[in-house]
Amino acid sequence: MNADCFTYSSEPYYYTNIFNLIGYSFTELKKEKEVNKYSRKEILEKHIKFKGKSGSKTKLELEDYLRNDLLKNYVDKFRSKFDLEYFHFIGGVDEIYDGVTIGSLDIKVLFPTDNLLLNEEYLAIECKRINKLKKKKRYYIDHGVNRFLTRQYYPESESKIAVMISFMECEEKKHLEDSNSIVSSFNKLLKESYKNNILLEIGEVNIDLDIVTDLDIYNSYFKRIDDSELQIYHVFLDYYNLIEP
Repeated sequence: MNADCFTYSSEPYYYTNIFNLIGYSFTELKKEKEVNKYSRKEILEKHIKFKGKSGSKTKLELEDYLRNDLLKNYVDKFRSKFDLEYFHFIGGVDEIYDGVTIGSLDIKVLFPTDNLLLNEEYLAIECKRINKLKKKKRYYIDHGVNRFLTRQYYPESESKIAVMISFMECEEKKHLEDSNSIVSSFNKLLKESYKNNILLEIGEVNIDLDIVTDLDIYNSYFKRIDDSELQIYHVFLDYYNLIEP
């Protein structure tokens, strides 16, 4: 299928810059964390220290920590390097529809004021931890992609581009898996439950962006419940050797 028919076949410059910023930031993160690795135990202890005993959200403490560290210590630091000093990357932001909070975005990228006139108020980015376990991949689809399709994310926005970031990590080496294999599993799950929403599978169409940093990224197109089209980029960040017990 020819992707030229889609509205966003050619994105504004800042989408390329955002991906290059993410790629560069993660490269710098890896340099530091290959020497001073994340500790699952320490992150959990911090979570309990500041938020009390473990609760229903405990399973997300590592995901949130990785997101927050990437944003605060790398993305924010290097924004100006990619002419994005006036773009704001905010973690953990509510999505609101008719005054009611219906979801929480992992990252909301606020554009400079001039772009608000284009009905592109922000870029929504959802993050998920991914390993070989099927339930993790199912969670990526049902509680990630589907939240965009049902407009839990972008409930009152005309934005037609979204991003999902996979933190590839695992506690056991047997669960280590590359992005191509993960994408294949994602597409299988999508065809099982969201066949009517698929316009182009993940990776079926090439990336039309001038990415100059080392980044595993795949394109996809979907139809949302209101029949509007949505382009979702899927970014994979390799944390396999950056986290210890």
